[in-house]
Amino acid sequence: MANVSLLRNILNRLGFSQIDSITDPRETCVRVEEFRPDLIILDLNMPHLDGFAVMQLLKKVIPRGTFLPVLVLTADATGEAKRKALAEGATDLVTKPFNSSEVFMRIRNLLQTRFLHLQLQAHNQTLEIKVEERTRELREMQQQVVAQERLRAFGEMAGGIVHDFNNALMSVIGYSEMLLNDDEMLRDFTTARSFLQIMNTAGQDASHVIGRLRDFYRPREITDVFARVDLNEVLEQAVPLTQPKWKGLALADGRTITVELDLARLPAISGDAAELREVATNLIFNAVDAMPLGGAITLRTATEAGQAVIEVTDTGSGMTEEVRSRCLEPFFSTKGEHGTGLGLSMVFGIIKRHEGTVEIDSELGRGTTFRIRLPAQTRSHADHSEECQKLDRSLNVLVVDDEPVSRRVLESYLTADGHEVVTAENAAEAMTSFAAADFDLIITDHAMPGLNGVQLAEAVRQLRAEHPVILVTGFAAGGLGPGECPAGVNLVMRKPVPHSELRRALISVMGA
Repeated sequence: MANVSLLRNILNRLGFSQIDSITDPRETCVRVEEFRPDLIILDLNMPHLDGFAVMQLLKKVIPRGTFLPVLVLTADATGEAKRKALAEGATDLVTKPFNSSEVFMRIRNLLQTRFLHLQLQAHNQTLEIKVEERTRELREMQQQVVAQERLRAFGEMAGGIVHDFNNALMSVIGYSEMLLNDDEMLRDFTTARSFLQIMNTAGQDASHVIGRLRDFYRPREITDVFARVDLNEVLEQAVPLTQPKWKGLALADGRTITVELDLARLPAISGDAAELREVATNLIFNAVDAMPLGGAITLRTATEAGQAVIEVTDTGSGMTEEVRSRCLEPFFSTKGEHGTGLGLSMVFGIIKRHEGTVEIDSELGRGTTFRIRLPAQTRSHADHSEECQKLDRSLNVLVVDDEPVSRRVLESYLTADGHEVVTAENAAEAMTSFAAADFDLIITDHAMPGLNGVQLAEAVRQLRAEHPVILVTGFAAGGLGPGECPAGVNLVMRKPVPHSELRRALISVMGA
């Protein structure tokens, strides 16, 4: 008690006014939390708890990273006592009897260190706050940049869609106008059928463009159905499909472009014919653009090392090494505002999904050759190239779609195959018809006013459990993930629906 009073008097004379003291060391931790001192002066020899034990307790209440100096007073001047005190957490030591000046200097030094540490902590906290604010600002800027890039990419993508659809529409509009404007040509069954086949192929290819927009480099999925494909046939189909550009538009620009086929006997490959036709179409269009003065395009096939090889060669302006190395990148184009940079990147993505490779040989002023290598079909691949067989019995079908054209097309498909069809333009009308007749199958659009197709299927299942339902959607996703089939629906089909695909769906859902 006398030592405590002595220390208080010394500290008061030195100008320290905020002083607290205790004589029971067991109260140390509670008092430290209440008083929040900047310095602790601690005796070693005390009843109940010695100074070493107190320092052990202080470690539990002083937050980690906090510098709270402990000045130890001890009458034990041995080196062992000093080492133990410093090891237990003492910051400095003063031996008894102590000198007031020495105590003052040691306290002053410890407090200066304490206050410098507090300033450093405050500075670090301020710095952390600034770093957090800056990080938040950078994230916001990054999000803005990403949003802007997405908008730019969307614009580029829209341009690519317009490009590919215009290619398809050129065939559809061009050949249909020829048939409509020339009665003799229309009456020529062979010519009319040939033109209609080209138009139908162009329409199916345009449909496949939509199906692949979500990702240029999407890897092949288990759900992808590859069929036996004749690459020579693909190239033969691509020539008339692209003729309006390489012949008609080229002549209008004062250019003469010829397309030659040099086709060798090839092994069949496993793939998607529509996607491979798009590869050929894009390569032909790219070749046309590379020949501003006209020239020749050669489509060549060969077999090398068990692979089917396609070569598309032009006599155009060729490419520099930099352009050649980058031309397959998405959005890279040398055509300025007339190019989207999507055609060749789509070619690359399609060939990668077919487990093939793309090689480019080009020389300025000498033209370019795109060489595609595709693996030959193995026996493990199922052959889906045969025309889909029709269901061997007649069905009573309810077709539900708010779009009149879609209803008529589905109705025409079904009636042509001998099925009885009732149509409805919304779910309410469909439920009325469903309650009045016994249908074998419901084919319903997904996006409709009132109840959508999934909700209609649920309502039907409540009346007749396990009733077959085919859902048709015109959206790329339609709220459904890849391969996802909602409860109450047997099969999901994407618009436009080819007749052969509908036949296959009927067999799948209703049985052969």
